[in-house]
Amino acid sequence: MASISEEPAGFRVHLSRWEVLGGLRREFVIPAASIISDEHVDDGWHQLHGWRCPGTGLPGVIMLGTMRYKGTKDYCAVYGRRPARVISCRDFEFARVLISDPK
Repeated sequence: MASISEEPAGFRVHLSRWEVLGGLRREFVIPAASIISDEHVDDGWHQLHGWRCPGTGLPGVIMLGTMRYKGTKDYCAVYGRRPARVISCRDFEFARVLISDPK
């Protein structure tokens, strides 16, 4: 399952082998200067917006990859209706990064 670790340079998003394959994306670093907010939500699925492209998804079960909407895009590794971490960004490839909590 995806996880996030804090580093001096920012947040590193770690992905499992299956998440790399399903989301068509390797792990990446969100620079500290790009982070606007970091919040925890009760239902990560409720935070999803737009269309999945590219990635893998099964409604209500799993969403891996890029979600595109209104000229922006999010990276998602969301599993069901679990709690998730939502990191909002500026001047970065993704407007938000949504990762289900591993707990």
